Amino acid sequence: MSSPFRVAFPLGVTVGKWTRAFEQCFPRVELVVRPSDDPLAALAAGEADMVFARDAEPDDQRHLIPLYAEDVVAVVHHEHLLTLEETWQLADFDDEPRVTGEPSEALMRRVASGDGVALLPASVAKALRRRDVVALRLEDAPQSRIGLTWPREGQHPLVDEFIGIVRGRTAHSSRNPDVAARERAGGARARKRRR
Repeated sequence: MSSPFRVAFPLGVTVGKWTRAFEQCFPRVELVVRPSDDPLAALAAGEADMVFARDAEPDDQRHLIPLYAEDVVAVVHHEHLLTLEETWQLADFDDEPRVTGEPSEALMRRVASGDGVALLPASVAKALRRRDVVALRLEDAPQSRIGLTWPREGQHPLVDEFIGIVRGRTAHSSRNPDVAARERAGGARARKRRR
């Protein structure tokens, strides 16, 4: 049995379809998947072999594959005057106090109590949603980019396999070692029958 393969991800990123496919392809590998407030720090500390990260860039220490981008939304109290509008621009919130910090229940409580407006990736706002807070789609907001990153040195042997799964490989793909072995065995049997 190989060493555990550890994957970390930030709030708002849904990794289930990829981790389920990995477990189907590699049922004998212990897959450890956990949320992290700072996936890049977990990677740097050796607590994860590969992480999904938000707005990261490749550097001398790690590779990065961009996966997708999502909208940033303005999160406001549900009775805020701006909720009466039909469209929103970043400039609409210039005079509003900003609630900043790590996305959390505490941050959302501050928004709900009227302390100000928070700008969050849409999936994070959804993960932390409350009845007394609404997320407003901004027409001109920047996007938050999600990528998959891993160390340039000391890479876990299953990194390439996980990349393949994220890029669309399934449990039935011929690049899955078990499937490839069955195909080789089936080909050998067919050659024997032809002799």
